[in-house]
Amino acid sequence: MINNQNSFQGKNKKIELLKSTATLFFPKNCDIEHKDSNTLEVSFFKEKYPVLGIHIQCFDNPKLNTEHRIKEYLIDDDQLNFKLERKKNNFYLNYEVKVENEKLVIYKVLSFLKPRTFRLMRFALTWPDSKGVKKIIDPILETLSVIVSSVNFSTSRTVYDELASLDYKLSSSRLLNYDFWNAIKLEIPSKWKVEHSKDKDFANIFMDSKDNFYFLIERFFINLNKNSTSKQNNNDKLVENLIKEITKEVNITNAKFKKSEDNNYLFYFVATEQDPKDSTDIIRNKIWYRIKVLEEKILIISFVFELSSSIELENQIYLEKLNQIIDSSEILA
Repeated sequence: MINNQNSFQGKNKKIELLKSTATLFFPKNCDIEHKDSNTLEVSFFKEKYPVLGIHIQCFDNPKLNTEHRIKEYLIDDDQLNFKLERKKNNFYLNYEVKVENEKLVIYKVLSFLKPRTFRLMRFALTWPDSKGVKKIIDPILETLSVIVSSVNFSTSRTVYDELASLDYKLSSSRLLNYDFWNAIKLEIPSKWKVEHSKDKDFANIFMDSKDNFYFLIERFFINLNKNSTSKQNNNDKLVENLIKEITKEVNITNAKFKKSEDNNYLFYFVATEQDPKDSTDIIRNKIWYRIKVLEEKILIISFVFELSSSIELENQIYLEKLNQIIDSSEILA
């Protein structure tokens, strides 16, 4: 069996997660599948069972400022028979539980980088609760213990640590009310910068200090023909037809349509197009339409955010905040 951690690292597969935020080592016979940038699935045999699930998360939490609070955060249930230890700035927790006819072992490794940067790695392995699998599972559990203890974390902040800080700042930011055109009210972070066009028809809202990320908000109206409105009593159908017309020449995915009270609608999607400056590049925009049907016209507020970061998590952090802002926006017309 495995006796030496350094020897284990030197002789086995090396896997780096989140641009070397964490490095893991596995026996060469392991089959390793990257489910996404944060998640691995590892099988130890050709039969691919049992499967070890591994997930890493970077986060920023100023409230975890004592060893006691960190330990409380790690412990799911203080009634569990768990083992918890600290080695320098890493905390290790593991426990085993029985769930119906299966057993589950959990390992958690929390890396703490002062003053408030954390990386949490979670390992989970499930197998049938029967004597017949003991010969199979015992060597895996022994190997798993060494895999966990061999994890290396970066001793300096990585881009994913910076993104964790961004996520925390956005989630805890102070919000200010902005009234655009007496038509819609948004609550946006106080540090975001609003710049109106000269004719005031649209505005760019810059979301970071370097103006790398921003979204466009624009208002426009569609007048309704009185004859057509008298025939068209179904506003839902009216809006559906409008959306089809707006998007008929656009390549869209992940489209969603929501309706609320007072003839308010929200339609959003991701639009993709070829970059006119570089035919090998694809531009992706997340687009939202807030729509309200009035007596003689339709009010449309559009929001456009380019998914410009090469790091998908960075796009998603900004998108999550924008989804909250637009979902909670109030049409004043």
